[in-house]
Amino acid sequence: MRFLSIILSICFVSGSDVRVMTYNLLNFSDDDNREMHYISILESVLPDLIVVQEVLGQTGFTHFQSDVLDVFQNGQWSGAPFINQSAQQDIALFFKHDIFSFVSTGAVATAQSSGTRDVIEWSMVHDMSEIEFNIYGVHFKASSGSSNAQQRLAEATILRQHLNSLSGSYFIVAGDFNIYSNSTSTEPAFNILTGESDNNGGRLFDPIDRIGNWHNNSSFSDVHTQSPRTTSFGGGANGGMDDRFDWLFVSESILNTQSRMVYIDDSYIAFGNDGNHFNNAINSGNNFSVSEQIANALHDASDHLPVYMDVWFDDLVFIDRGAVITEIMVNPASVSDSYGEWFEITNTTDTIISLDGWTIKDNGSDMHLIQIENQDVAIDPGQFFVFARSGNLSSNGGVVSDYVYSGFSLSNTEDEIILMDSEGAIVDEVQYDSEWNFSSGISKEIHDVDLDNNLVENWFVSTISYGSGDYGTPGYSFEGSLESEYQSTAPNQFIVQSLFPNPFNSFTTIKIFSDKRQTVTIQTFDLFGRELETQNNISIQPGFTELQWEGKDYPSSIYFLKISSFSSFYYKKIILLK
Repeated sequence: MRFLSIILSICFVSGSDVRVMTYNLLNFSDDDNREMHYISILESVLPDLIVVQEVLGQTGFTHFQSDVLDVFQNGQWSGAPFINQSAQQDIALFFKHDIFSFVSTGAVATAQSSGTRDVIEWSMVHDMSEIEFNIYGVHFKASSGSSNAQQRLAEATILRQHLNSLSGSYFIVAGDFNIYSNSTSTEPAFNILTGESDNNGGRLFDPIDRIGNWHNNSSFSDVHTQSPRTTSFGGGANGGMDDRFDWLFVSESILNTQSRMVYIDDSYIAFGNDGNHFNNAINSGNNFSVSEQIANALHDASDHLPVYMDVWFDDLVFIDRGAVITEIMVNPASVSDSYGEWFEITNTTDTIISLDGWTIKDNGSDMHLIQIENQDVAIDPGQFFVFARSGNLSSNGGVVSDYVYSGFSLSNTEDEIILMDSEGAIVDEVQYDSEWNFSSGISKEIHDVDLDNNLVENWFVSTISYGSGDYGTPGYSFEGSLESEYQSTAPNQFIVQSLFPNPFNSFTTIKIFSDKRQTVTIQTFDLFGRELETQNNISIQPGFTELQWEGKDYPSSIYFLKISSFSSFYYKKIILLK
C-alpha cells in the first residue's frame, strides 16, 4: 500500500480540477448586443476563474458580473475588488466563490506612460486544498514597432523583477501581452519573462511550449488568438487569425508533477481555434472545434479568442483502513474480459471492515458505488474479498466472488484500481502500466501486504490454477490458503496448508504439517457463525497429514473450518458447490 504518486498525464485520481480562462473582452462597458455572445462562450468553456482585459472602468466590471456571469450561472460568481487603472481599458478577475476565496489585490507598477497599464495582482486560496496562489492580469502595450516593443520590454522587466521575489510560489500570469515573437532583438520582452537569469524564481513557462515567431506564421496557426475577424466593425483588430497575443503563463512549480497545484497536460486551449483559419475569420466556412453558433459568437464578441487551461489542486484525502489490493486479473484466457475480470483485497487489521458505501474507480470515468440493500458488505480480519465483473461460475471462469460490480473494467495494459471509503478518502490504489506485462490467463499477486503495491517488482505471477484453468488465487493467499493464521505459541509446530480442491462438490482435502504427534479439532461453522459440527481428537503424525472434509450432508454454501491444535489454530473458508 502506498500514498499516491500522482500520474498527471492521464488524469487525476481525485482532487479538484479547475478551469482558468483569460479573455480580452474588447472595450466592454454595458453592451447588450454582445452579452449573449459572452454567455454562449462561457457555457461552452465552463471556467471557474476568469481574468478579463478591456473592461471599461467600474461600469464594465459591474455589468460583466450582473449581465453576463449572473445570467450564465446565477449566484456562483464574485469579482475581486476592482482597481481602476491608469488607462481607459481595465483588467479584472472573477471567480466562483464556492471554489476560491479572495485574499488580497494590488498593482505591480508596470505602467510607463499615459495609456499603459499596471499589472494587477490577486492572491487567492483554493478552498478545498487550502492552497494559496497568485494570479496576475496583464495587458501590455499594443502595436508593432520598436518603440512599442521597448515599452513592452520595460513592462516585462518590472513584472519579472516582482515575480522573482515569489521564488517557489504558485502563480499564473494571464492576459493580452501583445508580443509578436520570441526574438531577442525585435521583441525582447518575451525573453525577459521566460528566459533564465540569476534569479529564476519568477521565470514564466508556456505550458504547451509553443515558442517561436508567431506573427503571420502558419506553423502556429492552432495557437493564434487574434484576430477572429477580417471585417471592420465594433472596434478592435480585423486582420484574421495570425498572432498569439493571449497567454496563460505558469510558474515552474505548476509544471512540477510533484507539486500540489499542477497544470493538467493537454488542457491548454485557444478556444475556437481549430488550426484551419490562418489569416481568416474564425467563422469562415467550417470550424471543426466549435459549433457554428459558437464560432459566430467568438467572431462577434471580441477581436481576441479566450484561452483556458485546467489546473489540479491536491485536496486528496488518504486514510489507512487496512484494506489492501492484493491480486488482479486483467486478462482472463478461459473467458472474455467482460465476464472474467476480478481483483482481490485483504483485511490486514484485527477488526471487521465494512465496505458499504465505498467506491471503486479509476482515473477516468469508470466508477462503482459498493452498496447492497439490507446486507452489510464486510471483510473479517485476515480474510480476502473478491470483486468480480460476473458472479456466474459457469461464465466467469470459475471465480467465486464476494461482490459483483458494474461500471468498472480493467485495461490489459494500463489502468488504475482506486478504493475510496464512504467519506471519499483514498484507502488504497494501484496504478499499473505496460511494464507490468500481464500475461493472458494469469493474475498478478502481492506476497507482502506491507510493501508498496504500486511497484511492479512487488507483484508476482500466480502459479495456482483455479476454475476453468486460468491461474490465480481469488479469495486465497498466494500460497493457496484461504484464511489467516492465528497463533499463540510455537508457530512452527503446526501449519495448515492449502485446501484442495476449493471450491468442491463432494469433499476437500486438508493438508496439515506438524513436527510432532498430536491431536487436532475441526469445527464447522456456517456463514452466520453457527457451529454445525465438531470433530475432536483427530490424531496426526509428525510430518504431513491429509484429512478429508466431506460435504454430503450439507447444502451448497460457504462454510468456515476452525482447525485447532494445542498451540495454535487456523480459520479456512471452504466453498461447497453441488
